[in-house]
Amino acid sequence: MAASNYHDSHVTKRWCLAGLVISWLIAIAASLAGAILLKQEIQNGRATQILIWDTWREVLPLGLNVLVTLLNDSMGYIHTCTLRWSLQREGKLEFNSNLRLFTASKFSRPNGRLANAVYLPGIVLAYGSTSLIFLTLNPDLADLLKHNYDFTDAFGFHINAIALLAFGVGLLLQAIVTTWALAKTDVLTWSSNPLDVTRACVDDGHDGHRVQPRSGRCMMSVHLAQEDARSLKPLAKQENMFKADRRVRRILYLLGCLPLVSVIWGGALLVYIREGFPKTVLGQSWSFLPSFQGITDSDCSAFRCSTGTSVVNLDLGADNGPAGMVPAVLLITGVQSVVTISLHCAELTVNMSRDEKIYRALIGPKGTNGHYNSIVAALTAWQTVVLFLLKSGVHWLFGLAINLQFRIGINMYPPQVFYFAALTLATTIFGVFLSVFCRPKGSLPASYGHVQTIADIVDDWADSGCMFWGVKDHGKTGTDTRKLPLPNKRAWYGGPDYRDLRNPQQFRDTFLSLSTELDMLDPTAAPHLPPDTPDASRMPSFPSSLYRQTQYPSRTQLARNYPSNNSLNSVFSAYSGYSEHTTQSIEPLLAGYSGQRAVSG
Repeated sequence: MAASNYHDSHVTKRWCLAGLVISWLIAIAASLAGAILLKQEIQNGRATQILIWDTWREVLPLGLNVLVTLLNDSMGYIHTCTLRWSLQREGKLEFNSNLRLFTASKFSRPNGRLANAVYLPGIVLAYGSTSLIFLTLNPDLADLLKHNYDFTDAFGFHINAIALLAFGVGLLLQAIVTTWALAKTDVLTWSSNPLDVTRACVDDGHDGHRVQPRSGRCMMSVHLAQEDARSLKPLAKQENMFKADRRVRRILYLLGCLPLVSVIWGGALLVYIREGFPKTVLGQSWSFLPSFQGITDSDCSAFRCSTGTSVVNLDLGADNGPAGMVPAVLLITGVQSVVTISLHCAELTVNMSRDEKIYRALIGPKGTNGHYNSIVAALTAWQTVVLFLLKSGVHWLFGLAINLQFRIGINMYPPQVFYFAALTLATTIFGVFLSVFCRPKGSLPASYGHVQTIADIVDDWADSGCMFWGVKDHGKTGTDTRKLPLPNKRAWYGGPDYRDLRNPQQFRDTFLSLSTELDMLDPTAAPHLPPDTPDASRMPSFPSSLYRQTQYPSRTQLARNYPSNNSLNSVFSAYSGYSEHTTQSIEPLLAGYSGQRAVSG
């Protein structure tokens, strides 16, 4: 099979390269702009201010989060492809989708542990600093917290040079590792289609580790990947992803901890406020966006009360200079790193779900798509769209729950923390739904992108890319370019000793090749004399029925006491004495024979 037969997805490669170039440009521009603005801030003692409409003050951070997500996903796709084929050459590629930041290649440095240790801070810095670049000042909140400010500070944005520089450095770290991996890795196919990837793995036209298809496993799913080949009946519904890969279980545990920790965080803030600690405000508003209007002093059990949103203020970052901004940016970015890592792990469940959906097109009405485009598939897959919206929304809500305000410092808002917890809970439920409750329908064994399982099930690769799965022969399933009938739910398929019993020649070969206990007979272990048999000349003259009653038990016991080297309990072994086991099976035969004689007599 030629290497050029599988789909190379050049369009996907060009889009990813375009995303990488844009990432380089934005990273360099952000780094240079951050450095220049930082120098001006140090010289002038004041941050750069940009006047903008109030309606854009909350929308702009959300748009920036969407842009960062697109850039990170673009570079992440390249990083994922290079990691996939680095693992394939080492014989370590188990699934089509992997946790790229927690999976390292042993011999490929761009995909090794050190490179991952550089890439991970890049993602954290890019996401964490996004909500800190454009700082605003709420005069009502400044009055509540007794912070001094100028009247003009309340207008527009104040550029946080430290956060802008961190944003550029984060993108730059990702771009460097991605470009390094792209230059040093030979990518066999840029397609994310598990069928394309598997075909490239079974191809003998490359220098990597070749996946060998295993016979007799045409009805064995990824859940049985470690078991020996055997015949199975098709299932109407396959097992879930949770049982297929232990990594999915760890991801769900991590995602489940995120809303729990967020609720504890929000509850701790409320307790801290109600205890009356300084720099806190107990508010009455639970609006989605933080709001502050006036002060309510009557019956206030906290340090300060307001009709607006509750808030806990930290003086960290209140100093407008870089000395106060550096620890503030590092603190918020460090906290957000937990969110970033959790969402990165959630990508695995989505990717494995997409792999299974693409693979199950084998039993669809149109078969598999021979013109697969990874970008179009990602944009049209509901799992990817939902996760993309959740990722952007979670990072945006995190920026509302904890943020940095000009002249005020770090603020944490309990209502927004609970809203953030609710969205992380929705993300967890989404992951649980894909991993536990989504069980593929149909008799096609589930693979979830498991390369070896797909190689065992797909036995005929079509150059056009359009294939169907079904029954190809009696007791055997496979793939073909024409639509095949689906397996019978009551029939058995596969197994290590599969033969087509409809073919007379194969049936005869199968029957003659069956090993019997006669093949293991050892004549040297036979007794010197066979069991004594009655002498016909010395037979008594009494009726045959009386003879059977008196002589039959003794003769049977005598035959039972003679040894043999096989367990063939038959009349032959009883007579020859070749059996070391009891000849219990001759008793029904003799009993039936004697019964017939008695009737005839």
